[in-house]
Amino acid sequence: MKQTHSRFLIPGILLLGVVLRAPFTTLSTVLSDIAASFGVEVSSLGLLTSLPLLTFAIFSPFATSWARRFGIERLFLGVLILMTIGSALRTINLPLLYVGTLLIGAAIAFINVLLPSLIQANEPKRLGFLTTLYITAMGLSTAVASSVAVPITQATSWQGLVWVLTVVCTLALVIWLPNARHNHYLKKSSSSNEIRLVGIRMARFGPSCFSVVSSLSYSIPR
Repeated sequence: MKQTHSRFLIPGILLLGVVLRAPFTTLSTVLSDIAASFGVEVSSLGLLTSLPLLTFAIFSPFATSWARRFGIERLFLGVLILMTIGSALRTINLPLLYVGTLLIGAAIAFINVLLPSLIQANEPKRLGFLTTLYITAMGLSTAVASSVAVPITQATSWQGLVWVLTVVCTLALVIWLPNARHNHYLKKSSSSNEIRLVGIRMARFGPSCFSVVSSLSYSIPR
């Protein structure tokens, strides 16, 4: 019987959950250090925290059509490459800090929409478990990253923190590579069902996830 997915599917889903929020939410805890390094006011960096949300709204509508064209697993490979490059670009200068954040937000938008469809295509009988797995990974990674962000920045610099996040993105990319061989295309005839599935999952888990992220942003001392 032909294998429908690789043995790295579950580790890959786990790491997708890890990089689903932490690469951009973590920087909100060290905005003062970033501002000081560029000689600008902290208030001028407010766009860094809102830019990913804008990219979600811009790029999310393209997720299903691109999944039908390229396949979910290969599309995820592409967006993980984009996310890793974007994360690394943030360390160079202020304009590329914004460009890198934009690339990360675009990558996360695709993962955010298509991850439930990926699970449905590969492990439909374990949909609830794997959805809970990546949601939990997302919440825990956000909490851990926010708690270690300041110590890492104090020990190195905010660029050092970004490089740590880039390494995590790279790890997610490497673990995902074998999954690209088992590519599943989102069928056009079932797109409405896939979109409905995403809507159900986000309606169920979205508010709790965003509440975790929001509470962390306000509870971490600056």
